[in-house]
Amino acid sequence: MINTETLSSRFANWKLFLQNCEDINDVVSRGSFFEVESKLYSLVPFSGMDLLNNERILFLTQWRDENQFAYPTKFKVSKEQTTKWLENNILLNNKRVMFWVIDNYFNLLGHIGVVLSDENQFEIDNVLKASKNIKGLFSEAQKKLEIILQQEFNPSQIYLKVLNSNLKAINFYEKLNYKIIDEVDMRWDYQKDRDVLVPGFPADDVLVKMEKKLVDLISPPNQILTAGPSISSREIVYVNKAVSLGWNLNHSKYIKLFEEKFAQSVGSKYAMTTSSCTGALHLSLLSLGIGPGDEVIVPDITWVATASAVAYVGAKPVFADVDPVSWNITVESIQKVLTNKTKAIIPVHLYGFGAPMPEIVSFAKLNNLFIVEDAAPAIGTEIDGRFAGTFGQFGCYSFQGAKLLVTGEGGMLVSNDEDLMKKAWKIQDHGRKPGTFWIEELGYKYKMNNITAALGLAQIERVDVQIEKKREINNLYKELLSGSDQLSFQEELVKTKSICWMTSIQFTKTSGLDINLLAKYLGENGVDTRPVFPTIHSYPMWKVDIENPVASYISSNSINLPSGVALTHESVVKISNLILDWVKVNGK
Repeated sequence: MINTETLSSRFANWKLFLQNCEDINDVVSRGSFFEVESKLYSLVPFSGMDLLNNERILFLTQWRDENQFAYPTKFKVSKEQTTKWLENNILLNNKRVMFWVIDNYFNLLGHIGVVLSDENQFEIDNVLKASKNIKGLFSEAQKKLEIILQQEFNPSQIYLKVLNSNLKAINFYEKLNYKIIDEVDMRWDYQKDRDVLVPGFPADDVLVKMEKKLVDLISPPNQILTAGPSISSREIVYVNKAVSLGWNLNHSKYIKLFEEKFAQSVGSKYAMTTSSCTGALHLSLLSLGIGPGDEVIVPDITWVATASAVAYVGAKPVFADVDPVSWNITVESIQKVLTNKTKAIIPVHLYGFGAPMPEIVSFAKLNNLFIVEDAAPAIGTEIDGRFAGTFGQFGCYSFQGAKLLVTGEGGMLVSNDEDLMKKAWKIQDHGRKPGTFWIEELGYKYKMNNITAALGLAQIERVDVQIEKKREINNLYKELLSGSDQLSFQEELVKTKSICWMTSIQFTKTSGLDINLLAKYLGENGVDTRPVFPTIHSYPMWKVDIENPVASYISSNSINLPSGVALTHESVVKISNLILDWVKVNGK
């Protein structure tokens, strides 16, 4: 549960982003489109530009005067009063956001807003339909606002307040699945410049509070995929800015902003964008001087890039078994494959579940070993009060299209060691002497571009709510599937908090079930899954003959379930029911 201070700050930052418009392009790009009978409309946020638009002030004045019956305050409406209301009650109020409802020709059709109440609840606010000839317009506008709120804040419910005398509005909201949860008797208090409804008796009206559970705003698609990003208007705005203005003197603007924000978010001194996490791993090993004759210990279950980067520098990847609970390497498994040629360890926080880094760090110091963390799927994973990727000499992250945060492709390299970071920077810049075109050593090009970084910046600014959503999905799966003793999950270690990038299930050894047949059944019913990675040592290029029984069992008996940030509650229920039905029919 988000505390009040955090939610208020998040809401204020969202409002600042929406209202920070310099021109008409800014206004439009911050809008959110929705469709009514195959025609496009948009929610466009109110901004300071509206104060300078006489036509809009006049529209607001007229609308407010015509619709006073719907509000618990009556007053003499004037252009001057409306201007003050817009500035003080809307634009300067960090707990209220309002949107114009417009068509493709910028015609103003009404407005709708949301307020973060003193009770830390989201309330639909200031719904006013000025146009009466577009059927379904405000139903879809309100649904779109609900989806935006779920995307930005992931609330479990949303509220609104309406006067009981406004029967048309109550009927409208009930059709949108709002339900009455409270009623308060109200009486008119006749003040000097306005009349205000206040709680009291005898009642002149009743203030009705309604609630809607934001469980399933979008029906499950015919094909439920394993992953998928959350893209909001923030990403669109930043990328649009980078495409339009991110050249010449601004060619690295978003790269620098992204690096600074990322370093701050994970608690690292330095961060450098890369074209991929694979590139970040390669740069790490090169910067540490690891090469031919050296051995680097990697877990036997991870994406091949972890071991490939070792091979790129001419070193030998050595494959360690993993823990049956977290599916990550442990000090015990590292110790079993340690030799006098071992120079480094690459722990992987598999699927966002943290490895036991404090113990690994102590072991590495004792044995004079480097640590390069493969935190590709673990942006935001917490381990003993710190973030994954910040324990070793380097940490490497991925923004590939299926990850928690996406840039299409891309990565990030972090370190607290300034000298190492300078080495990595030089290597990824073709070995160039800084500030010149003179090449001093063989280098590589692992750069991220400014447009990609703009997308990444928007994503990292929304990381908290995406992690909350991932954990929520994982917890729901575990709750719904808890009744089967033939299934188990990848689990968090003590003092770790996973981002649950992927929710994975495994058949127990006593079940006798074939995970591939379950995956086939789910696929036939519109549910995509991914196999857990094969053991890396089994790939033909390594030519090794070893046994890692835990890794082998996990690999052969586990799958990744759909876990995308946009996955709905109803989709998780559907998937879980399909799994339980199949296990019931095929299990012992």
